[in-house]
Amino acid sequence: MKKLTQGQKDWHRFLRVMWDFLTSKTGAFIIGVSAILVGTYQFYINKPILKYEAEHTNIVSSRNINDLKVTVKEKEYKDLYLTSMTLLNTGSQALDGDNVSKIGHDPIRIVIPPDARLVSYLVDNKDTSKSVTVKLVPYQDSLIIDFDYLNPDNQITVLLLHEKDSDDFKIVGSAVNVNSITRAWTPVQTRELVIAMLVFCLAAYILLNVFVRRR
Repeated sequence: MKKLTQGQKDWHRFLRVMWDFLTSKTGAFIIGVSAILVGTYQFYINKPILKYEAEHTNIVSSRNINDLKVTVKEKEYKDLYLTSMTLLNTGSQALDGDNVSKIGHDPIRIVIPPDARLVSYLVDNKDTSKSVTVKLVPYQDSLIIDFDYLNPDNQITVLLLHEKDSDDFKIVGSAVNVNSITRAWTPVQTRELVIAMLVFCLAAYILLNVFVRRR
């Protein structure tokens, strides 16, 4: 019979420790909690889940010496910023506009920071899904996003021109099966999370391996 190498022995010992841990009360508890979390996640992804993205750009700045001029509605601006707000349906069901909270309650809307000094706004038809019919309705310190249907993977993009620098624009509101609208993670944030999880798993593996060797 072929003898096992030291590395193979360590690996078998590691698997045995892992099995003992998973079949222990602590392991069973962790598995049970994980199952609940996975079930909850799967339940909610079958409902409309709204997220939004925000991109911020400086179009023209009075601090720069150039010949660039920007005129909006016959008025020239020396400082002008563009914020692009995108509402996405990341769920698996279409969201009917009739199921959105109405004006006076909690309609889906873009909240305009009071210090931004909004100059103009419009629906970006280029980035808005073609199947969506949408209009913007000014309401107090916000713009209500009034749409007919927002199917899964569809989006609505709104362009906002404002005179003062502000990154505080956000989309809020509620609808049937939608209690809140969260800001989508950027690719950088997603990459950082993946790296952090890999580092955590590697550290856990090293610690468990050290524990096996000492045992």
